Amino acid sequence: MTVVKRTNRIVAATPIQVGERRLLPSVMVMTLVCEHPKLPEFQNVRIRPVSLVEEGPEGTRWHAIPDTTGETLSVLVAVGLTVAFIAGLVIFLSSLAE
Repeated sequence: MTVVKRTNRIVAATPIQVGERRLLPSVMVMTLVCEHPKLPEFQNVRIRPVSLVEEGPEGTRWHAIPDTTGETLSVLVAVGLTVAFIAGLVIFLSSLAE
C-alpha cells in the first residue's frame, strides 16, 4: 500500500532591516512524501517565495511574488497535450481514409 502525504505551509523568514524600512519575506514550502513498505521512501520539497511585507515610514505594503515558472510550465503542458491530441487525431483520420 502506497501512502502519499502532501503538506503546504507558508513560513515567514527573518526580518531584514534596510535603512528605515523593514522587509518581512515569506516562502511556501510544499512537501510530498511517498512511503511504500517494499520501496525506499521518496521525498520531494519545493520552496518558492510568495510575498514580501514592507514596513516603512509611509506605512505597511504587501507585495505578492507571482509564480511565473509554474504558470509557464502549465502553458507548456497544455500546448504539449494539444499537439499530441491533434497528432493522434490526424493519424486516426488518415487510417480511416485508407
